[in-house]
Amino acid sequence: MAKQDVLVARVALPLPLRESFVYRVPADLSGRVLPGSQVIVPFRSRKLRGFVLDLAQDSPRPGLKEISVLIGEPVGESVLNLVRWTSDYYMAPLGEVLKAAVPRPVGRTRAGRADGPETTVEKGEESLSPTPQQRRALDAIGGHLDGAGGFRVFLLQGVTGSGKTFVYCRAAAEVIKRGGSCLVLVPEISLSTQLVDRFARVFGDRVVVGHSGLSPSERHMAWTKARSGEAKVLVGARSAVFSPLRDLALIVVDEEHEPSYKQSEIPRYNARDVAVKRGQLEDCPVLLGSATPSLESYYNSVSGKYEMLRLPERIDSRPMATVHIVDLRAGSKGENRSWLLSETLVRKIEETLERKEQVILFINRRGHSTFVQCRECGQTFRCPRCEVSLTYHSHPHRLTCHYCGHSATGVEVCSECGGSDFWFGGVGTQKVEAEIEALFPGVSVLRMDTDSTRRRGAQRAMVRAFGSGEARILLGTQMVAKGLDFPGVTLVGVIYADTQLNLPDFRASERTFQLLTQVAGRAGRGAAPGEVVIQTFLPEHPSLKAAAMQNFELFYEKEAADREELRFPPFSRIVDLSFTGADLDEVVQCSRRVAFKLKEALRDRGLGSVEVMGPAPYPLARLRNKARWHITLRGTSLSELRSGLGLLDAVAERERPKRVALGVDVDPLQLM
Repeated sequence: MAKQDVLVARVALPLPLRESFVYRVPADLSGRVLPGSQVIVPFRSRKLRGFVLDLAQDSPRPGLKEISVLIGEPVGESVLNLVRWTSDYYMAPLGEVLKAAVPRPVGRTRAGRADGPETTVEKGEESLSPTPQQRRALDAIGGHLDGAGGFRVFLLQGVTGSGKTFVYCRAAAEVIKRGGSCLVLVPEISLSTQLVDRFARVFGDRVVVGHSGLSPSERHMAWTKARSGEAKVLVGARSAVFSPLRDLALIVVDEEHEPSYKQSEIPRYNARDVAVKRGQLEDCPVLLGSATPSLESYYNSVSGKYEMLRLPERIDSRPMATVHIVDLRAGSKGENRSWLLSETLVRKIEETLERKEQVILFINRRGHSTFVQCRECGQTFRCPRCEVSLTYHSHPHRLTCHYCGHSATGVEVCSECGGSDFWFGGVGTQKVEAEIEALFPGVSVLRMDTDSTRRRGAQRAMVRAFGSGEARILLGTQMVAKGLDFPGVTLVGVIYADTQLNLPDFRASERTFQLLTQVAGRAGRGAAPGEVVIQTFLPEHPSLKAAAMQNFELFYEKEAADREELRFPPFSRIVDLSFTGADLDEVVQCSRRVAFKLKEALRDRGLGSVEVMGPAPYPLARLRNKARWHITLRGTSLSELRSGLGLLDAVAERERPKRVALGVDVDPLQLM
């Protein structure tokens, strides 16, 4: 080594840039800065947290800046490898993936886990006997651990109420007994309070909860406990997939079909798929669980890539709920006591309340009315920044855009004609709540949506209140549709089943089937049988009919045939390229040039099997004052599709003006 050589570090910064930056390692940090170290470095006029990727000896460069501060502990090699794969696969800047994956170190961490699980072990919890079906699933997992072990993906398809959480806990206990640790991913902590509490009752202080909703000190504490080996089970949402658990021996992904696992902003990774990759890198099994698996996961099990485990019956052979489909097109409205609730649903609610049992009502829209229209001129109140109608909220009295957050005072005067007579169209949770209170005076109702649960701990408090019987009716959005187990609930009502079906998205049928099946599964989980009433204008739709029968195989057979014919996943792979900017013409012209040049480049490279679809506007063509167009790449070969993506940077560099932002979404869940 020449005397003038210095130690330099290549550092990834949390910026929307693919390249890394080189900094000199000061003498006092030599030997302490390692690959994976977190550092503070100067960048232009700012100080940024970065991550050291590697070190090298190099000749001094004029103006080369120095690392300012070394912070926290290094990111472990296994986590760093996973982050590198995530960055490469999803074409996301490495620094931004690291920022999302690794919590910022803090000086002091305060004890406790606000809104976390209780840590008292419930007596008898671990002595419960598995059902024969649960035993077979556990034997398959245990047999794998006893044999060669290593990486294997199991898909646990269990009907609602079949005891999937019990299997998770027993499998986790087995790997802990062998000296390993377990990572449990849930779609959202707020929707999984009962599962979190169940793990806490079984494993006590060996459980830690990690998710982005924690304070920085709490999140850092969870990371530290995982890294030190103090935590044997980590339960967390999306970003927890990167947690540095020591001796990781099992990864569980609960409700693996949930779209919440896919991050909508950069880095746009799917935590379920990253979890499968982590299992491969760590050489440990991955257990995916769902009553309604994603088509991709089920297809992988049918094709032999995953091993299928089934729980076809509920605990104690309890029957599945009886489902009634109510055709909203039929019948005289004059006979009904409510224009929101069919007479069938009103009567079922009355009967349920008379039996001192509980009701869950589901509608996938919050607020009071989804649009407000002037009766005099026909004008609707629209968001000035997005191409959507404003939603009216009666509490508080405001119009709100659910996409950008724009808010205005409630409806008083039409801005177009000065009129004051308005039609409050569409239905949200607040309107249903008012209707329920009018129909059933004196009956306690809880409304659970993002408006009523903003305060920290509010949702957990509602779950406990309803579970203890303080309220008779629980009304809400997707928050009430999954992850809840209330033995007292014998009736579930779906106010309007068609919301998801009306979306212009190739997964609309799948989302509808999953949501309806999941919400139907909330009924009849105790000793008393359950009933479900689904109100719809499309009673003959295959997704609704399959959901009414709670028959996943029937749904899969029809949906898979449609997807294969249309060449949509899982029979192809797709990548969505978004173009956004303030100037519509600039966005349109840029997307057209990139599409044309990309087709040329693919043809020249012999990659004609990669289809370039578009450009076209998104269904939401303007969002947050930005015009939005997109191109979709589709191919059957992932390697060819990725080769096509390799041409994108060069094409975009020549054809894209700086005012137009280019986004890349690999394996998108929706094209909206």
